[in-house]
Amino acid sequence: MQLEAQLRLCQSCIWWCKSGLRMLSHSFAQRKAVSHYELLGIKPDASVDEIKNAFFDKSKKLHPDSDPSNPELHSQFVELNEAYRVLSKELSRKEYDFKLQHPYKGGQAFRSTSSHTVYRSTTANDDVRYWEQFHQAQPPEATADKRKEKRKRNFKLVIYCVITMMLSVGAHMIFFRKLEEVHSTFMDEKDRAITEIYNDAKERARVNGFKKQTEILRQKHAEFQEKIKLGGQDK
Repeated sequence: MQLEAQLRLCQSCIWWCKSGLRMLSHSFAQRKAVSHYELLGIKPDASVDEIKNAFFDKSKKLHPDSDPSNPELHSQFVELNEAYRVLSKELSRKEYDFKLQHPYKGGQAFRSTSSHTVYRSTTANDDVRYWEQFHQAQPPEATADKRKEKRKRNFKLVIYCVITMMLSVGAHMIFFRKLEEVHSTFMDEKDRAITEIYNDAKERARVNGFKKQTEILRQKHAEFQEKIKLGGQDK
């Protein structure tokens, strides 16, 4: 009985050891470095169409909705998307291939853990290099020449603005003078016409008044003579 119990205990220990070894080997297999090409199941010289087709095939299998009970699908799907993002673009793929061939020269690196692949891109360094090309120091001679040309352009622009302003002011002055002359001529003509009308009316009134006074005097003279004649006949 004791021997049988010891054998069972040994079998249990052996089973636990095998299980632990299997778990360790599985964990080590998951933790070993896996490239993006291996994740997609393609060769390093695969074309863009092959990368796209492999991504579509893998994404259907590793999509988290395909098996909600498997929590590892999410991390695998994230790794797959990262691999496709890098390999689908020519520039990022060239940089990735270079880092694969020179893994210890800094920049970006890739490693796979039990959760997901960590990809350290050189986006920040690329941005720095991109903006540095606009801030590179130019030779002093070229800078001086550019400054002189810029000053000449600015001076010409100022001269053009001043000339335009002077022409505009002169045109306005001429216009207002012509307008004033036209207005003065119109008012003088108007005054002359009014004066003529007034003088004509005054003359007509004077002539009509003289004729009227003459008629009144003639009428009174006739009445006076008539009275004299009547007085002589009565005597």
